[in-house]
Amino acid sequence: MALTSGLLAGAPLQPSAEEARRAAERELSQQVYRQAEPGLLQRLVDAVLDALSRVQGPSGGGALQVVVVVLLVVAVLALVLVLARRTGRAAGRAPAAGAASLTGPATAAELRAAARRAAQEGRYDDAVLDGFRSLVRSLQDRDLVPSTPGLTASEAARAASAELPGLAGRLGAAAGLFDGVLYGDRRATADDAAATASLDADAAATRPAASTGAAAGRS
Repeated sequence: MALTSGLLAGAPLQPSAEEARRAAERELSQQVYRQAEPGLLQRLVDAVLDALSRVQGPSGGGALQVVVVVLLVVAVLALVLVLARRTGRAAGRAPAAGAASLTGPATAAELRAAARRAAQEGRYDDAVLDGFRSLVRSLQDRDLVPSTPGLTASEAARAASAELPGLAGRLGAAAGLFDGVLYGDRRATADDAAATASLDADAAATRPAASTGAAAGRS
């Protein structure tokens, strides 16, 4: 395991518990572990060092003690890495949190351009979020979706589906994707970004059901 290798790098082949303790302290000082929430990280570090002190006996520790020390520290470091990565993902998504609003001042064209730019740069989460916002904004401009403050993606999709029933399935899926990327643990792909952009274009080219029915009645 990489953590074990890093932990024991430079340590003697048969380290004492004290040597393992120093190796653990060196490992815990690395920047990657500092990305986790500070209070939680400190509690984990304190717990590891306390456990190491308890394992270390007066004689300096035998082979079994060293094995226990290494396994304990590796387990805790793995937990810290998981927490650090989750925190990093949440922080990476923070700039896109503004995409939660579906009734902001940006125009459909501006949002569409932002989504296209994000897709070109490989920022597929942003591409999906801005792409869905441009879709909703475009439908709001056509009075097919309400501009109610606090409008949710699912509410927008339901309103749009009533007007554009032929796109109902895709609208529902796009709303689910939007919520999954913004609030959940889903990461968008290039295909997701392309599907959102395609739906935006198709919605713009589709006449609402009421208009279609009225036109048929006049013919």
